[in-house]
Amino acid sequence: VKARFYADTGALLKTAYYRRYENAFGTERPTETVIIDGLDPSWVTVMRYSQWERREVPQAWLQRDYLPRFRPE
Repeated sequence: VKARFYADTGALLKTAYYRRYENAFGTERPTETVIIDGLDPSWVTVMRYSQWERREVPQAWLQRDYLPRFRPE
């Protein structure tokens, strides 16, 4: 799966490739994401996911107003 992320101006910010799917929590999920910078394609980030853990997320964490107070556990 490929996703493109754009600025309000229409400029490409990032391109993400979701790959290496494995079964987790009863469905296929990507275990690797490759992110390529839209301005400088030589800037590449690779994120690999493992050791999945299900946990409850407080509804407040999903609100934009909460971001300044967010402290990851």
